[in-house]
Amino acid sequence: MAGKRETATNEVESTVDVSTTPDGWEFETVQEESPTRVIFDTIGDQFIGQYIGDEHIDLPPDAEGKDQSFDLFNFRGRDGERYAINKSYSLEQAMEKVNQGDWTRITYVKDVPTKRSLNPMKDFRVEVRKS
Repeated sequence: MAGKRETATNEVESTVDVSTTPDGWEFETVQEESPTRVIFDTIGDQFIGQYIGDEHIDLPPDAEGKDQSFDLFNFRGRDGERYAINKSYSLEQAMEKVNQGDWTRITYVKDVPTKRSLNPMKDFRVEVRKS
């Protein structure tokens, strides 16, 4: 079956602690936990991380049939953890100039009024680390 890993031989013991790893066993990560969401709620907020790509989260429509899917920019922080930032028009424009692997600093700089006078659009400065 494609995508499935071969399993090891049957190594079942009835009286073992299932939270401990037997000597000699090694594991490889096949899926990481969900990234921590970065929320920019105050002008001046900053985030620094290594850009690792974008991701589309495909969700089923809500009860009224409205699409709930969304897109994220994914980063690895200096602490080794994964972080995600929701895509916005302003950020998407800037991130087109960022390459995977670039260390990136994102700063929330101001709110921009929208034509319909709804919620203002957050505006960001996006910088990459110099080589």
